[in-house]
Amino acid sequence: MQVLLVEDSAPEVRLLQEILKSTILTRFELVPVQRMSDAIAQLKSTHFDIVLLDLTLPDSTGLDSVSNLTSQFPSVAIVVLTNTNDDDLAINAVRHGAQDYLMKRQLNPDTLIRSMRYAIERKQAAEALREANEILEQRVQERTAELKQEIERCQKIQARLELAQKAAKTGTFEWNLQTNEINWTAEAEALYGLAPGSFAGSYEHWIELLHPDDRTKIEIEDQQALDTEFRILHPDGSLRWIAVQSSLVAQPLRMLGIQMDITEKKQLEAQFLRAQRLESLGTLAGGVAHDLNNILTPILAVTQILPLKLPNLDDRNRYLLKTAETSARRGADLVKQILSFARGVEGHRVSLQLSHVLREVQQIIQQTLPKSIDIHTNIASDLCTITGDATQIHQILMNLCVNARDAMPEGGTLTLQAENIEIDHAIARLHLDAHVGSYVVITVTDTGTGISPENLNRIFDPFFTTKEIGKGTGLGLSALLGIVRSHHGFVDVQSQFNQGSQFKIYLPADCSKECPSEETLQSLSGQQAWVLVVDDEQAVCDTLQAMLLAHEYQVVVAKGGTEAISLLTEHSEIQTVIMDLMMPTLDGWATLPLLRRVNGEIYAIAMSGLASTEIVTQAERRGFQGFLQKPFTTQDLLKVLAQQQQQLSFLV
Repeated sequence: MQVLLVEDSAPEVRLLQEILKSTILTRFELVPVQRMSDAIAQLKSTHFDIVLLDLTLPDSTGLDSVSNLTSQFPSVAIVVLTNTNDDDLAINAVRHGAQDYLMKRQLNPDTLIRSMRYAIERKQAAEALREANEILEQRVQERTAELKQEIERCQKIQARLELAQKAAKTGTFEWNLQTNEINWTAEAEALYGLAPGSFAGSYEHWIELLHPDDRTKIEIEDQQALDTEFRILHPDGSLRWIAVQSSLVAQPLRMLGIQMDITEKKQLEAQFLRAQRLESLGTLAGGVAHDLNNILTPILAVTQILPLKLPNLDDRNRYLLKTAETSARRGADLVKQILSFARGVEGHRVSLQLSHVLREVQQIIQQTLPKSIDIHTNIASDLCTITGDATQIHQILMNLCVNARDAMPEGGTLTLQAENIEIDHAIARLHLDAHVGSYVVITVTDTGTGISPENLNRIFDPFFTTKEIGKGTGLGLSALLGIVRSHHGFVDVQSQFNQGSQFKIYLPADCSKECPSEETLQSLSGQQAWVLVVDDEQAVCDTLQAMLLAHEYQVVVAKGGTEAISLLTEHSEIQTVIMDLMMPTLDGWATLPLLRRVNGEIYAIAMSGLASTEIVTQAERRGFQGFLQKPFTTQDLLKVLAQQQQQLSFLV
């Protein structure tokens, strides 16, 4: 340990030299200087782990000495030495940047060395926290810059939109206010969906073309020659938006103006508002997901622990526990789905047997869909495996089933099918995203109202929906398409109006690969291995401890990073730590390097209520060997711990 001693008393220097020489476990290299100027010169040229500082020097005295060193060398630990037994001075020295305060007359080897070690550890912890704060601040600045660029891009899009509206086709009109005669150009008639020359030329005919809810407003406004906007109904029943700009002309009194179809502008405005709402949802989801998952983690854990603790539960109570577990899992999946859509979190891709997902979907829809809907399933027994995310596949199938339910308000038939298929060149040419090879195709068929031809090509557009306001977001099918494409698959839709719809989901398959069998909980027992659990949430600590104890682990619990360091120092047998990344004071990022100073071989598993590729990658880069997203099941926990079997000799 490199020690710089700033002391102008030769006897005190010799005393400290003798004290440090007498130590056995640590070798110290002591460099003594008598003046502050010499100390500064030494620190500029040589690395020191710690400074022992006397407060009475020829060229510097009191707390000025501490402030002088901390301002120039903020990363060096300082222990103040003095003959004055003054508690206020000690507190002020620490406030000015020192890590400890010792009385010279009370020095002994144990006190001095312990003080030096603790001072260095506190300084390193403070430096780690400072670096973490700097990284966080940098990220905030980078994200702010990205948002500014996004705002500028949106403003440019809006400017181009306005330019496009000015260049769009418009229709002119002339309205004689004395005779109520109106003359339209052919372009104006086209805006209303009328054939050229079919407009009757009267005010009454024009009013009939407006949406009933807008007629009263327009009858009041049109006498004032104001710019206005209103809705119209085309002969085919579709709704369009029209903007009018006009002015009054005298002799004879008439109104001249132009009419513009602004339906697309209105739709873009609505989509922009929805996009803003979704961006806010993404920010909110990221902020609350950690807390929500902390709430769901103990609930999910308790529902799995209680059957082990209470083996004599009757069937009714076991059913209630299973219901609670299923609800907790659905809540966790809901958080994942919100994050997946709002923030683009990638799913967890594994080798997957779709028959399990399809049976789960079948059970859910049989319990939730109206009895007036008959449900049929036809799942091939030899389905090939795919590489995919079970939660996302579950999401798109449930979305299709819910859409089918809405399309059959009076009842009907819903059919789920799944089979293997080989795509050849002839079929691949018909679908942009298709490739020659093996696929599993899932077919969802209903006998509902179907999709009109003019809407069939728009159903995957974001925010497009034919449902009433408040009953659909227009995001379900666009999310479906995104998920299928991310799985390198494609979608085929066939529909006839008032006869029903059929959606085919094609997912690339590997028929030569078998889905890995699930390991049993018994095969994942801990065999009395020691685990340190670190989380500031008491409920998470308690449930994690219970889960591990129930599967032959020995557990110690810490409520934060500082307590974790202390417990690891006391229990040398601990070789695994499961630690939350987001904790007050000393979070998981800053705690891990300090734990590794105590035990360099510690196996670290990160926990977080947030899960994105960036967070997982960062955890691996910062030294964590495993990752658990809250909430997690007992199976998830034991699997992560079992990954140590090839790395830690005490696991078999």
